[in-house]
Amino acid sequence: YLASEKKNKIISVTSSVGGEGKTFTAMNLAVILALSGHKTILVGGDLRKPQIHEDFKLDATKGLSNYLIGKITLKEAIHNTDIENLIVITSGPTQTNPAELLDSTKMKDLITELNKKYDYIIIDTPPIGLVTDGVILMKQADINLYIIRHDYTKIKMLSIINNLYEQQKQIKNINIIINDY
Repeated sequence: YLASEKKNKIISVTSSVGGEGKTFTAMNLAVILALSGHKTILVGGDLRKPQIHEDFKLDATKGLSNYLIGKITLKEAIHNTDIENLIVITSGPTQTNPAELLDSTKMKDLITELNKKYDYIIIDTPPIGLVTDGVILMKQADINLYIIRHDYTKIKMLSIINNLYEQQKQIKNINIIINDY
């Protein structure tokens, strides 16, 4: 029911810190949507601590970071999976300027292009309690999922997402998922 007015949806998945289940949630959401018959692409937007390549057993040497710096084509960045309707763009090798890459025109153009081809774009972002990279990607999403983990996430961390929503009006359509309850 989220962003029901949109035909194709861009969903970012973030959290405050590592270990809350952000990547786990992004991957499972992508798989569920793909298995439901929706053309889905999972984008590894965490250029600092990439993990998706390990979980899907994909090549980590070609991915989003390589594409954004112009070393490979989009076709080379895309990885097929064993799951019908699901493809993945891994994060690629870590770079020294991930926030600049994610805030680039090339990244915005990529999301626009993917949004024309896929029913769902799921973006696994870095935790927003540590760096601003996740906020950059959340601004482009139709739906933002903020993962908190029961008995793990500190209550003061919620002030980060509240500040983004209430005071700065930077992020729209924020939804909280409680993990590991």
